Amino acid sequence: MILCVGVVAIAAIGGFAYINLETQRRHLIQEVISGAQQLSDTIKRSLWYDMLHNYRDALYNVIEVIGRQEGIEKVRIFNKKGMVMFSSHKEEIGEVVDKRAEACYACHAEDRPLERLDTPKRTRIYQANDHRILGMISPIYNEPACYNAPCHAHPPEQTVLGVLDVSLSLATADQRIKELKEKTILFATFTIMAISVIIGLFIRRAVHRPVRELVEGTKKIAHGDFDYTIPFSSKDELGQLAEAFNDMTQRLKRAQYQLLQSEKLASIGKLAATIAHEINNPLNGILTYTKLIERKLAQDSLQRDEIERFRSYLTIMERETERCSNIVRNLLDFARQREPSLKPDVDVNAVVEEVLSLVANRMALQEITLEKDYGKLPPITADPLQLRQAFLNILINSCEAIQDAGGLIRISTSFLPQQQRVKVEFSDNGIGIQEEDLHRIFDPFFTTKEKGTGLGLSVVYGIINSHQGKIEVRSAPKDGTTITITLPLKVEPEEQPS
Repeated sequence: MILCVGVVAIAAIGGFAYINLETQRRHLIQEVISGAQQLSDTIKRSLWYDMLHNYRDALYNVIEVIGRQEGIEKVRIFNKKGMVMFSSHKEEIGEVVDKRAEACYACHAEDRPLERLDTPKRTRIYQANDHRILGMISPIYNEPACYNAPCHAHPPEQTVLGVLDVSLSLATADQRIKELKEKTILFATFTIMAISVIIGLFIRRAVHRPVRELVEGTKKIAHGDFDYTIPFSSKDELGQLAEAFNDMTQRLKRAQYQLLQSEKLASIGKLAATIAHEINNPLNGILTYTKLIERKLAQDSLQRDEIERFRSYLTIMERETERCSNIVRNLLDFARQREPSLKPDVDVNAVVEEVLSLVANRMALQEITLEKDYGKLPPITADPLQLRQAFLNILINSCEAIQDAGGLIRISTSFLPQQQRVKVEFSDNGIGIQEEDLHRIFDPFFTTKEKGTGLGLSVVYGIINSHQGKIEVRSAPKDGTTITITLPLKVEPEEQPS
């Protein structure tokens, strides 16, 4: 738009400047021509008496004095045959000019004498050396005083006796035209630039900035920020568009809230169904064995050889009861979602060591080799109990993933100075995770284990997220799993995610 407006401004102002400049130039030249005409008439009247009485010395003197004036190139008089009779340049006296070649005689018809001429036909402009010259011719007509005088032999039918030719320098006029041209071009350039800048600022304020805010708002909405509003104060089309955009954003926000509520209800229903399924299986087993034992006791026919079988029933009932207890406990841990009790100067390496002490016996029974690579870590702000729970869940998963003797678990810690974060990495050489399951491992109740609850990694994800940390998982079937956790050095309470 600025380019188009600039082109139009250049064409319009440039055309106006050109027309104005040409008008000024023609006006100035016309003034010079008018002055030359007046000068020519004045000279002719001044010489009238001397020419009438043929006072040649007086004529020479007057023409020579006038020719020396500033701005006058030369003054000369031709007779009817084209011979220079008088001239301010004496070397020209007696020469005959070619009426057809001389520019001042261009108005002659073929072999016809000069008649009454208007001013434009009496002037000529030509180049001489480094400047231009204006030539003005004035015919000297045969007046009654001439052909009635006893000293003259001009017949009355001879119309023109000669020509007075005055040549004026146009150097001063051309200099004024040049200055006027430079000023006009400078003014036109300044005007075009000023108009372009003003229009550019107007477009930037009235068009570019509102459109940029609309684009920014569109990007915000695309990323889910429905609280973003576009500030607007104008009542034009862009202002109305911004108002409609903000109204659309609020409608989308309400729709998103309703959608989230629907998703929450659906998730609660799915959660309830999953919990019912998970708890129903062990309860059915407990109920079956309870009724069996109760029937035998009611018959009062318990045999000694059935006692061992009933003890195995009780063992199964105990295991299934513990399974229900674990499901409920993990569910409570997952649903509690309490804010972390942040403490300064938490040593992550010390938290890892505490967790290792809790699973040391299990690792020894499974003959798992442990490799530790602790880096020098600065203290962080965190809830040590929640971190211990998260690390414990990860290590238990690693132990369960290692099914054969000779397994390996590697734990490493390091400090990332550029990110101001602490990194903790857990690696194992267990069975790994299928690629299609990787994106679901943090979902509640998702598990690939026969007796798993699917809440362990969900709890881990919630704890790390509440510490403004990040968790990444790399795994492949039969190649083990690596879980990487990064935690910031400091967590401000008001910045904790909800």
